[in-house]
Amino acid sequence: MADNVKTGVVIATYKRDKELKRALESLVGQTYKGFEVVLVDDSADSAWQQRVKDIAKEFESSLNIKLITNKVNLGSAASRNEGIKNSSGEYITFLDDDDIYLPEKIEKQLADVEKAGADYALTDLYLYYDNGEIAERRTRDYIKSYEPEELLRYHLLYHMTGTDTFMFKKEYLQKIGGFPPIDVGDEFYLMEQAILNGGKCCYSPHCYVKAYVHKGEEGGLSSGQGKIAGENALHEEKKKHFGELKRSDVRQINARHYAVLAFAHLRLKKYPAFASNAAKAALISPKGCIKILKKRI
Repeated sequence: MADNVKTGVVIATYKRDKELKRALESLVGQTYKGFEVVLVDDSADSAWQQRVKDIAKEFESSLNIKLITNKVNLGSAASRNEGIKNSSGEYITFLDDDDIYLPEKIEKQLADVEKAGADYALTDLYLYYDNGEIAERRTRDYIKSYEPEELLRYHLLYHMTGTDTFMFKKEYLQKIGGFPPIDVGDEFYLMEQAILNGGKCCYSPHCYVKAYVHKGEEGGLSSGQGKIAGENALHEEKKKHFGELKRSDVRQINARHYAVLAFAHLRLKKYPAFASNAAKAALISPKGCIKILKKRI
């Protein structure tokens, strides 16, 4: 165990056991060892709380784990904020309980952050299906400038997200207020505030994580009606910045919005709403609509 904690890895977990073990195993394999794990159990269920305690105990000889048990269900954003508050790390990074870090994640990203003197950072993101097949590669090669107005533009257009890919100075996270109290799009709003508050950004053009997407998973906040409500709220937030953007950028953002809504309605088998939103997206940007829908169907 490292006595001096440089980095805290915050994991908010909710009723997952096999996936959580896999996530923790990926931390055992990190090439960098000066980190602690702040595991926040948000199950609010006595049987699950015991299960998470048992899992944490399995790893106590190989990981520096601090277990936080929420008395009531807080949601992922508030749970991550609990993790931030309870971390001793100078830097904070995050790991979803169903994802994994590749072995050099912390070492390589921390080195880049310290070299740049950055307040916050992100890497590329690769998404995988449960069978190991790659679903999507999200690279940030569009980042050509670190001026705040350009970073905001990139973020509005492309979403500089993926909680697993983030690394923040703890003091900067505290300055910007941590994650907003919302569980759909919270990572988007966090990055937005990081940019608007003028912190120094660092982008590492590599992927050090495996994030999993689960085919057929319905009913969660990131699908169905929760997805639709979250996307509509997110679009309203983006509209606040439209006056700062080119018309072509606004068209692209609007096309993406309606394409995402179309897919969400398709998953709910609401075909008239799917057709209506797909048509709106196609009218705004035919090529952009096809590209977005291909990724999601």
